[in-house]
Amino acid sequence: MREKRRLTIVPLVLSILLLVGGAPATAQPGTVLAIADFADPGTDGGAMIQAERLSGYLQHRLQALAGDRLQVLAGDRVRAVMRAQGVTALDLLRRSRATSVAAALGASRIITGSWRTLSLASAPDAPPMPRGAEREATAVFDVWMIDAASGATVLHATYVGRATGQGRLVLLEAAREALDQAARAIAGM
Repeated sequence: MREKRRLTIVPLVLSILLLVGGAPATAQPGTVLAIADFADPGTDGGAMIQAERLSGYLQHRLQALAGDRLQVLAGDRVRAVMRAQGVTALDLLRRSRATSVAAALGASRIITGSWRTLSLASAPDAPPMPRGAEREATAVFDVWMIDAASGATVLHATYVGRATGQGRLVLLEAAREALDQAARAIAGM
């Protein structure tokens, strides 16, 4: 009788172990993505809106769009690794530097970018720069997503944001529009 009970219990225990051991871990995000500060090589309006630091905006947009599929690292954590390696945002436009920073962060991919244009001009139908006139802002953003393991470029695209309004906030609005386009493209991958 004991032996019959043992023969019944052993397969039951093995079945339970296989079920528990084979269960997928649902708490792990799919991809760890690092977002570095963006290069701003001499654009007109970059300093007005701290364009290099808009990586935080992209981080929040990506996290909202992708949810648990992405774990997004940005801001001080990424800056600390960049400082430790003596790397600037402009240096990260070279793949070897970008993959080195990604590896140090434990990220599977890294996003780098460069502001090609950040300009604020009077609207075409406005008289020459009167006070309070609406201005047209244009932001052109180049973005690269690089695979940390292979160094392959997963995404290279250019996004253009435009906005019309008053003051320097219109330039920030145009930059955010360009970053929103980038976030949608990255989250959809």
